[in-house]
Amino acid sequence: MNADRAQQNMVDAPECKVSVLCATFNHEDYLRQTLDSFVAQKTDFPFEVLVNDDASTDHTAEILREYADRYPDIIRPFYQDENLYSRRMNVYDLVFFPAARGKYIALCEGDDYWNDPEKLQRQTDWLDAHPDYSACVHNSIGKFSDQPDRVLFAQDGDRDIPFEQVINGMSHAYHTSSILARREFILNPPDYRNVAYEKGYFTDYAIGVRLCLEGKVRFLDRCMSVYRIGSNPSAWSKGVGQEYSKLTRFVSGEIAMLETLKSHELTPEQKAAVDRVILEREYELLYLQGRVEEMVKPPYDQIHRSMGTGHIVSTQLKRMFPRLHRLYRKNRGYGDSE
Repeated sequence: MNADRAQQNMVDAPECKVSVLCATFNHEDYLRQTLDSFVAQKTDFPFEVLVNDDASTDHTAEILREYADRYPDIIRPFYQDENLYSRRMNVYDLVFFPAARGKYIALCEGDDYWNDPEKLQRQTDWLDAHPDYSACVHNSIGKFSDQPDRVLFAQDGDRDIPFEQVINGMSHAYHTSSILARREFILNPPDYRNVAYEKGYFTDYAIGVRLCLEGKVRFLDRCMSVYRIGSNPSAWSKGVGQEYSKLTRFVSGEIAMLETLKSHELTPEQKAAVDRVILEREYELLYLQGRVEEMVKPPYDQIHRSMGTGHIVSTQLKRMFPRLHRLYRKNRGYGDSE
């Protein structure tokens, strides 16, 4: 339905069916497109959009106020005087979860957007008809700052997402901007999700794992959202691959999250998959920390042998010339090594 119809339904309907949660910070270049993509959704049900401005220093808050005034029955704004993220406070726990009213929860950050006005309708139709599914996700387009756009996931048709795919990492399964999930599986986070944020400042990986454990997850092979990659200096994707401290914290957080997950009820196959991924993340952490001697010994030797020839040769050279390796790491700002 158009925006006017959406607003009228918000007033007339007895309850809100979908709550869209949108965290934003210094997104003035992108937020209009994001908010336009929300209010353009064509649905036969009411939905709300909760947007939190985390004390932006640009014109993000002004844009949000403009849209909140134009669409008061859809957009519910929240404004922070101090940046929550810098104080390691989770906006979802503090702001979004207590306020969300929807039966289903959708996620999309302020620099990403939806490119299909039927996204919410298609996903809610699926979940309404399939109560054994915890979530419905879909394909997405990656919008890069330095290369052409591309479809993020193999276009193999609609399908269910297996646990073994998600446990390898969200980048192997679907993007967060595609999630529509039952509220009980988003608004009541488990302990391993809290550990993920506390140790690694991330939550999407833990959310994906939980959705697979609570029910089936349906993947619609239709590109209905766009993920901006590397376009915003404040975005996670801009720095996680280049900043040693940020990447180290992220990998350490993944390990801590997975270790906590092991205390939950898992099938033997799921537990084996978790153990395998923990070992792989530990190997990655050893690499980041420059601990090359440990990388080639049990229990990591099998992982090392499975790596490409270039990686194996590089590791051997680092072992042969440890002083040069330490000097290189110091010059690159990688911190202390072995």
